[in-house]
Amino acid sequence: MKKALISLALTLATLVAVPAADAANESIGLSLAAEPGAGSLYREVHRPVNASLTVTVSNPPSETKITPLKVANVTFPGDMDFFPDEKKTPACPDSKLNEQSNLAAGILGVVALCPRSVVGVGTAVVQINQNKGPSPIPTVTDPKLVVFNAGRNGQGRPRVLIYGYSKLVGVGLLMRGTLATNGELRIEIGVLPYDSSISQFTMGIPGEPIEVDEGTGETATIKGLDPGYLRAKCSTGTWRATGSFVLGTREHPSGKPISEDFFLSSNPFELPCEGQAGKPKLKIKRISGPKKVKPGKRLAYRLAITNAGTATARSIRLAAKGAASGRAQTGSLAPGKSRQVVIRAKASGRKQTGQVKFALSGAGFPAVNGTRRLVVSR
Repeated sequence: MKKALISLALTLATLVAVPAADAANESIGLSLAAEPGAGSLYREVHRPVNASLTVTVSNPPSETKITPLKVANVTFPGDMDFFPDEKKTPACPDSKLNEQSNLAAGILGVVALCPRSVVGVGTAVVQINQNKGPSPIPTVTDPKLVVFNAGRNGQGRPRVLIYGYSKLVGVGLLMRGTLATNGELRIEIGVLPYDSSISQFTMGIPGEPIEVDEGTGETATIKGLDPGYLRAKCSTGTWRATGSFVLGTREHPSGKPISEDFFLSSNPFELPCEGQAGKPKLKIKRISGPKKVKPGKRLAYRLAITNAGTATARSIRLAAKGAASGRAQTGSLAPGKSRQVVIRAKASGRKQTGQVKFALSGAGFPAVNGTRRLVVSR
């Protein structure tokens, strides 16, 4: 490894003054792999998935250099979203990891700053001085990526920190991204030494564990710690991912532009998925209303209902009978949602101390019952 580093340094010394390419003839390839975690996927409910997104930059064989990526704006399928869980992977704060941190510390050193915040891992391929290799500079294939949970922004959208490190080059890079409501994850890529270019990267959440050996003689395994951070549903039978990218050359380390920016879009990538229809499961969480009423008087009850199932409950009806009777309709209720329902009823015409029996029914789910004591008296 020491000989490789010396050889790389000597080669780079002869290439520092090599001018950058005048134009970008690159194309971007994008692919997505995903598989569900434990259990089935549903059409309406998000379930944990293990997914990886790969971006590849290529150009014609006649080109000797690959223009560096400056911005990667990948769009995850609309059925996928990030679900940060502070109990499982607390957010890694800027006070612990930022652009002023020792980014040359390597994967193990940086992970030690926020060891419980890792939600994903990945790999990358770097072309030193943009050279495509294998000569005069070989392609560098050892870079590793670690994705940290960075909490949410002011609008409640999930944020991530992405740290990349190459042991061969001895350089680390910190990148930030926020997953927008439309699935876009914009990652601004800092300038690498010798304005080197990233020709491929794979980001997995939680991803396949990576093995890290940074010269200590011991190998450590780094992996995403929350299998539920990335969740998906399959509403249409297809997951579709796209991407738009900015390429261009810059000075290192200032980042001052050398070339104009080149804007490219990737191929859209579609991955088949299969989502189960699921079933609604309604519950009556709470019933509130009068405890005493005169015979024949009208009264109102408020019921808190929730759908703990995996499909939308439709044509929901509510009926009351016993010490008071009445009916109400409340339409549909999506899975995971709750609602307050008001039912107006009429008390029995005779004095009694009894129960008002409530029945919640609808299409595709069994009736749910609840009761409340009522005194009918003058």
